[in-house]
Amino acid sequence: MSGWAPLAGMSVVEGCQRLVGPLASWQLLLLGAEVIKIELPAGDIARGFGAVFDLMNAGKRCAALDLTDRAGRGVFERLCAAADIVLADATWSEQAAVAGMRRVGARTRVVVIIDDVAVPGGCGSSETLAQAALAITPYIGEQGGPPERLGADVASASAAATAVQAALAGLLDEDGARPILVRVAIDRAAAALKTIHWAARFDPDRWAGYHVRAITRAPDRGYRVSDGFVTLDFLPDQRTAWRALCAELGLNEFADAVGDDWFSTIGMEDGIDWARPHYERALAGFTRAEAVMLIRRHGGWSVPFQSPPEVLAHPQSQLYSSTFFADGQAHVRLPWRVDGVPQATHACAKAPPVGAHTRDVLAALAAREIA
Repeated sequence: MSGWAPLAGMSVVEGCQRLVGPLASWQLLLLGAEVIKIELPAGDIARGFGAVFDLMNAGKRCAALDLTDRAGRGVFERLCAAADIVLADATWSEQAAVAGMRRVGARTRVVVIIDDVAVPGGCGSSETLAQAALAITPYIGEQGGPPERLGADVASASAAATAVQAALAGLLDEDGARPILVRVAIDRAAAALKTIHWAARFDPDRWAGYHVRAITRAPDRGYRVSDGFVTLDFLPDQRTAWRALCAELGLNEFADAVGDDWFSTIGMEDGIDWARPHYERALAGFTRAEAVMLIRRHGGWSVPFQSPPEVLAHPQSQLYSSTFFADGQAHVRLPWRVDGVPQATHACAKAPPVGAHTRDVLAALAAREIA
């Protein structure tokens, strides 16, 4: 990275999986810190997430340690003791991180624990539950490609921002007589809001559980027309308007077959994967602009889906300027400017393989301890 680096010379050890801890340490990396990512020998679960894993971990040094093994745990504790900031998951690395923080001579300033423990009475972690309730995860990704989670996980992003704030607060402690221990929980408020949203679209007094089925569906890119994709949505009380649209599109038999279950075939409801081919055949002769105008004329909601270049060219995207294309590559940078200049440009690259830097990390640790 180049440019502004206020955390240059700072060392961060990240013993985290999935999104929250890795996203937090990535932001510390962009601020100039050196980040050592510790994974179990099997690797971070998020290595299966595609491009988002590369984005968050490309600039880190990746070491693999078995924390169930006494020797591996001991090395992790020593690494934590030698770091300024430690990020750890509650389920597998917290105890060793705290033990390292309490070692004699430890330089640790702050340890941030990500609360990813199981939800009482539920299944999975709090992060998994929050994402299930958000029902956003599958709605991003290139058409025809695998779903990507980048930019959609509000709960994890909020928790990661809180973790960064906690880490920076620990560095501001001028006394530094004892390290600061902070616990960050995944924000359930975002999940609750999304659940309320789904309930309000149908019946505010009826709630049938989290919208977990959405997580198994392919990325939602709307409905294909001649030059792209558009959204198609109506309110629950607009059945007559929806029937009028179907009549104009020659979908009367489809509408009759759907019957009272019509609302499940639009928007992001449960029946759209089955219904999409019917709508797309009827809309095949329309452009995006024509399809949007037709749906709106019947009282529905419709907007054109935008391609990544279109999104980046939008005035709001230009103002935010956290993502841009240069030299045929996508780049990201911190979303603020100082004296009108974007800060900390960081090019996307492939993340190192599991344990790529284990030997180098252990050698550097030994050299530091001898010194």
